[in-house]
Amino acid sequence: MDGEQVVRMWTFLDPEADNGRSKALKQMIETFESENPGIKIVVETQDWEQMTPKFFAAHAAGNAPDIIWCIMDEMGAALDLGALEPLENLFLKDWTEEEIADIDDSFFNFGVRDGKHYQITHSRNYMAMYYRADLFEEKGLEVPKTWDEFIEVCQALTEVDSETGIQRYGFGQAFNVDKVDPQIMTSLLLDTQGNLFTDDGKANWANAAGEEALQFQLDCITKYGITPEAAVNLTGEELFTEFAAGKYAIITGGAVRVPTVRADVPFEPSAVQLMLYPSADGNGNSPSTINGWCVGVWSGSKVKEAAGKFVEAMMSPESDELWVTLGGQLAIRKSTMEKLGDFYEDPNNRYLTVVADGITNAGWPQPTDYPVSSWKNDLNRAAQMVMVDGSSIPDALASVAKDFDERNGG
Repeated sequence: MDGEQVVRMWTFLDPEADNGRSKALKQMIETFESENPGIKIVVETQDWEQMTPKFFAAHAAGNAPDIIWCIMDEMGAALDLGALEPLENLFLKDWTEEEIADIDDSFFNFGVRDGKHYQITHSRNYMAMYYRADLFEEKGLEVPKTWDEFIEVCQALTEVDSETGIQRYGFGQAFNVDKVDPQIMTSLLLDTQGNLFTDDGKANWANAAGEEALQFQLDCITKYGITPEAAVNLTGEELFTEFAAGKYAIITGGAVRVPTVRADVPFEPSAVQLMLYPSADGNGNSPSTINGWCVGVWSGSKVKEAAGKFVEAMMSPESDELWVTLGGQLAIRKSTMEKLGDFYEDPNNRYLTVVADGITNAGWPQPTDYPVSSWKNDLNRAAQMVMVDGSSIPDALASVAKDFDERNGG
């Protein structure tokens, strides 16, 4: 129609795909367009790993999408580039204190600069451990509280599956540098020293704590036999696929994937549950990475108001409920959690409560005061250097720390 405003949005979600998050997004777009006939939302689905770097290049070229789903790892770089519009310039200026209070949490305040908010975090994610609750029950195992207990549990679960004949390992890991998720050495390091970086943004893992963390991670292969050597080249995507096929009893992964994983397993879907990371002494849990997608408006957009209107619509009370009940995601609003109390109490949705507990009590938000590009890839590369190239652990960590510092200007 004449005068129609077209809002381009880059996201990894495909509104035509058959999964909960995509279906939820499609409903939101249809509702928004029916209520705003002068605005057309055009989704340009992107590869999730390449989307943010591609956005930075498009920003520099002046042809970026109006709405971007920026991976949380790169939020600091996005702010340094001036690529995002303050939401106060769009819709937040009109919000009441009560409305702000409903969404005010660590995610909302992620990346705040000079009191301005630049993003709303969607697909709120937390790195946790997926486990087969049916196998735990079968063997009378409890969720481990310490890393020593974790090893014992994984050893008990490492065997040939009596029903499928598959060699099952207690713990699956993935050290490939493609489509990377943080591995357990991240939590071990955070538990020991509280951060992966120094105050001025340099890598802080080429030290005794880093060496001990990487040694434990690799000992799962070489000493305890609970992880196969194939972990060296396995990608995060392949890890999920093999978990669904029954090859592992426990893996690490982003909690946001639970609904998708459950849809893929041949066994009882509710057997896929989440647990938080153990700790050295069992007093609490080792910290883990908070992640998600920072949804914001491109600072160079010619339709900022319309783009901001849809960003606001994606977090409305109605949309937030859709993200939770259809998409299996964490709520953005406190009011949504209160309204959906019965939903959270359902045993099939217990994982959402586990994730909320982890975020609140053992969550580590990545810094935005300095760039931290590709740190997960660096730590995985260190594991590969030791296992494949024969490097010593100190040399491998020193090498990737040097690469990180040079790449990020540290």
